[in-house]
Amino acid sequence: MRLDPRSRRRMLDRFFMNPVLPAQDGDRARAFYRDVLGLKLLSGPADDPMMFQAGSGTALVVTEMPDREPAAFAVVSFLVEGIERLARELEARGVAFERPDSSTFQGRPGTIAGHIIDYGSVKSAWFRDSEGNILALNELVA
Repeated sequence: MRLDPRSRRRMLDRFFMNPVLPAQDGDRARAFYRDVLGLKLLSGPADDPMMFQAGSGTALVVTEMPDREPAAFAVVSFLVEGIERLARELEARGVAFERPDSSTFQGRPGTIAGHIIDYGSVKSAWFRDSEGNILALNELVA
């Protein structure tokens, strides 16, 4: 099936998009995203699914799905500034970072410094939320 090129110009590009993450325990997840990560809760205080606001109008939905296992890779990435400071502040709030490995990004090996791996053009760090979902911090380096 071939689509007319004119019909491919616009479709979902004008609509709001947000990732949805599973939670084993909705109350625990709500507290983590609101109190530890400091995201604004947009839904009601006991609603499920729960929606959180992040920067630039982006949002994240978390919903209780006790039988759903988290993905084995980062499914949400925060594009940040000052990754080293943010990692220290999150760690002080009880966030446990994943140990970075000596992976590569765009063929370039990373240099590990604490919780952060520096690939030259981007610095990254990964941590798990209260439900086992892997989240990433990424900082673009000029």
